[in-house]
Amino acid sequence: MSKRQADDCSGNTSKKRCLEFKKEWLTGWSVATDLPHASGQHVQLGEIFEFSESLGVTCKICVKAGATSEWTSGKTWTDWKVDHLKKHLGQKAHVDSVTKLKNQSRGIFKSMLTESKEEREMRKEMAQQQQATPDEVKILIDNVLLAIKINSSMLSVQDIHDHVGKYVKIPESWRSKNYAFEFSECVNSVVKTEMFTEIKNAAYHTLIVDESTDISVSKKLILYMKYRNENESIYKTVFAGILKVIACDSLSIFQAIQNFYIENGFDLNKMVMFTSDGASVMLGKRKGVAALLRQLIPHLSEQHCVAHREDLGLDEAWKNIPLMKEIETLLRTVYTIFCRSSVKKAKFEELAKAADADVIAFRPLHEVRKREEDNDPVHRYCLEKLSKPELHVAIGILNDVLAELAELTKILQRSVLSTVEAFQFAKAKIKKLRSQYLGENKHFLEETSILISSFKVPVNTASIIKFIQQVCDHMDSRFPDDELKDWSVFEKDCFCATANQEEYSFGHEQMKSLATRYCLLLQKDEDILKSDLCKQYSEFKILINKLKCGSLTTFSDILAFTQQQDHLNKLFLIMDICGTFQASSSDCERGFSLMNSIKTKARNRLEVEHLDHLMRIKLFLNSGKTVNIKFITSGKQKRTKRLFEVD
Repeated sequence: MSKRQADDCSGNTSKKRCLEFKKEWLTGWSVATDLPHASGQHVQLGEIFEFSESLGVTCKICVKAGATSEWTSGKTWTDWKVDHLKKHLGQKAHVDSVTKLKNQSRGIFKSMLTESKEEREMRKEMAQQQQATPDEVKILIDNVLLAIKINSSMLSVQDIHDHVGKYVKIPESWRSKNYAFEFSECVNSVVKTEMFTEIKNAAYHTLIVDESTDISVSKKLILYMKYRNENESIYKTVFAGILKVIACDSLSIFQAIQNFYIENGFDLNKMVMFTSDGASVMLGKRKGVAALLRQLIPHLSEQHCVAHREDLGLDEAWKNIPLMKEIETLLRTVYTIFCRSSVKKAKFEELAKAADADVIAFRPLHEVRKREEDNDPVHRYCLEKLSKPELHVAIGILNDVLAELAELTKILQRSVLSTVEAFQFAKAKIKKLRSQYLGENKHFLEETSILISSFKVPVNTASIIKFIQQVCDHMDSRFPDDELKDWSVFEKDCFCATANQEEYSFGHEQMKSLATRYCLLLQKDEDILKSDLCKQYSEFKILINKLKCGSLTTFSDILAFTQQQDHLNKLFLIMDICGTFQASSSDCERGFSLMNSIKTKARNRLEVEHLDHLMRIKLFLNSGKTVNIKFITSGKQKRTKRLFEVD
């Protein structure tokens, strides 16, 4: 470039002529390069550099790659020469820019030029995860399931990972607490999906509800559902969820239940029974939760938990008998003496073993040292009470009666118990107590009879007999004969009572009433359904002969037999509704016990969503089922996909 030409560019010539000269100069020179997308080994400088009046000369490659140098901000005319252009092509900043663009053109790390720091860390983590085998990740997930099963926190999962990592190879990138939460969420998602799909496909279901507070004094509503899978004959009662409620009034609980059904896609119309304890907020006639639900579900039945009813009947009878209060005070005193002292408890156990022995040898009185404890007023009180024959015999009889009632309680707390079966068991137990203790001849157990005969004076048993009388009366009032109403036609005793009558029309009125109530749910014409039910129920009476020979003893047996009879298909639809009824809310009580074992003082910050996941997984594992895991990773996605297969 001559001096005259430079002077012309610096101002002696026109601005337009200078600009044309520079553009012509950039297109007139070529250099060797390996630029991406280059047509050959030599390219014009104009393909690499660009000139503008405001910036001067800039490198297109560096600008596109986002490099930081003077060639991206622009160099003016007086600051560069042709040699400077060629020299820039060998600089590290330009070479790195070319490499980046080449990788970009090949599809490698397409987001490298725009990714943030967090995205870069995620990409590196994904690269490490791709190196992990599915079997290694299964070990990590099994560790999470173990922590859930033993009620350990997610924070402790890291310690379990580190311990297992001493003996087997497990990937480092999957050991964090966040992945432990993700694993538990994935397992819960699969278990929940499978369970809820069965409930949605079931013809009917019963909702079992109870309310309580957790360790952090937060109000919780727990939900269980009883249903029959469409392809099975067995009824299930499963944990549906645990909800946080703002208040424990009926409207708040009703709205929480309604939202739960909407969020999970359940059909509210398929609910045939609402089971809960006897609280007025649940079963109030006008403003209870059941009453609010009945406004939306005309065919809905409500059920007061039978286990709660038995407890209330026993409690009412206990309060009205003074002797029972005296026995309770004595038993509480004896328990207090022995429960707080391991020495006294050991002596009590030793005495109990000696009492069962054939021969007991006591030391002479003069060889026993007098102790200060012998003058203790508590001990003297217990000895005085136990010395009374009336009290002594009453405790013996009470032990026999409470054993009978405890056996009934276990039956009434079954996870799957229909209302017909609960009524049968309760009435049978009341009948047994009346015949054993309230008849003209009282039939005490052998040990009790020996105890009564051991006293030289007659023992007054009027108080304890009165207690048994009141227990039976209160139980009868809480299990009235008309409780089953139309469903009584499926009750065993009802069959036996009418077996000799041979009335063709027996049960037809009940069938018509059930047809009117459930015709909309069954999507059948009311008149046709009435006719079919009456006809099939008449054929159903042949079961009476089978009941006599003992082949069918419970309502479950009758239900299973009817399901196998194709000619009783309409009748089975009605009986299936009765089989779906749940008589007890004991599952909710057990659910709250599980909640309290998970959400302890050390874990009082557990949120409802996480608590719901842990309870569902733990109940699933406790039922004997296992989770088989297939692990799939994809490096093209930011998150890892997991597929779980549940046995």
